[in-house]
Amino acid sequence: MMRKIRPTELADYDPDGFVALEVLSSEHSNVRMIRLSPGTTLPPHTHGASDLFLHVVEGTGELDTPDGPVSLGVGDLAHFRGDEELRLSNTSTTGLTLLAFLAPAFPPTEAGGAA
Repeated sequence: MMRKIRPTELADYDPDGFVALEVLSSEHSNVRMIRLSPGTTLPPHTHGASDLFLHVVEGTGELDTPDGPVSLGVGDLAHFRGDEELRLSNTSTTGLTLLAFLAPAFPPTEAGGAA
């Protein structure tokens, strides 16, 4: 069944950190919204067997990659393999909102379990 949501209405920024919440899920993939307040950095992490696509909805930030820093802004789309470490910071003075698309769904669920 088709679902329509407006992710940015699900949670405000956390002035002391970040927000990461699942907004949609299916058997094969899921989508999370990530909101970073100014000066906030996500703890470095990987996504196992799941590919990650990050789409910037609002604000600007920076990815720390093995090849050096990469700036991100509204409309940008970045791809990570599941074994690549995500290191993301909001280096601006305004909030940063991203949609994170993961396939297969992450974290993995047991066969027949809900995502």
